[in-house]
Amino acid sequence: MARADFYQLKESHGDDRYRLLQQLLSKSVAAGQSVHIHCRDAAEAAHLDDYIWAFKPESFLPHHQLGQDEDKQSPITLGYNDLRPEQADICINFGPEPATGFARIIEIVVQQPDILQQTRDHYRDYQQQGLEMHLHKL
Repeated sequence: MARADFYQLKESHGDDRYRLLQQLLSKSVAAGQSVHIHCRDAAEAAHLDDYIWAFKPESFLPHHQLGQDEDKQSPITLGYNDLRPEQADICINFGPEPATGFARIIEIVVQQPDILQQTRDHYRDYQQQGLEMHLHKL
């Protein structure tokens, strides 16, 4: 059964959402899982591409953007709109629409009105789809 995990941060300061993303990516890659980060748009995909490279230079996380680096293979892909991998174990969804077609979906909830509403809508959608729901309050 597919599952949806919501990681709820108490506060939202700057790049809190991206710092948690980095931790989730590190754990997933260490466990041998492939991860797709579904972004809002091309600008966010480019920002996250740079962020992942620069976060901890000593702990490299192999990744690439779909639609730009088609000949590359890496455990982490970044995409938006219809740029999705053929297969990934996990989808971390920052996109405006609920994610579909993944065994595990992760949403990172921060205390910003637009993101709160988006993730609430996604929660209802996943629940209606019958996904196994998990909430993690951090």
